[in-house]
Amino acid sequence: MTLEQTARVILLAVALAVLSHELGHACAAWLVGVRVRRFRYGWGPVLLKLGVLEWRPVPIAGAVETEAVGGWRGIVIALGGVFGQWVAWPMVEILSPMVGAWVWLLCVLGTVRLLVSLLGIGSNEHLT
Repeated sequence: MTLEQTARVILLAVALAVLSHELGHACAAWLVGVRVRRFRYGWGPVLLKLGVLEWRPVPIAGAVETEAVGGWRGIVIALGGVFGQWVAWPMVEILSPMVGAWVWLLCVLGTVRLLVSLLGIGSNEHLT
């Protein structure tokens, strides 16, 4: 596999991981009755805007903005992103094992990041 082909595979894996992650947040918000104000997929100027959806040209970033929530509903929405990635990974793996391997790696990194955030590891609150 050439360097260009590898770069394309990695970009596709990141694009799929970001899309499934943001869809996970949006679906979780919908399930707990929280309104999604904006669903942004991609980076750069807006190419397409349909309702709350904003589609941008470079698929390496995304965000789901909801109305302010806290408590258990906020936790469910936070977990939704990682859950979305884990649901998408086997489907991507079936279509392309090479892309699937990268999506799996991004799933693991996203899960670790979420756990660190939820457990407060790395914060200085425990020092006071």
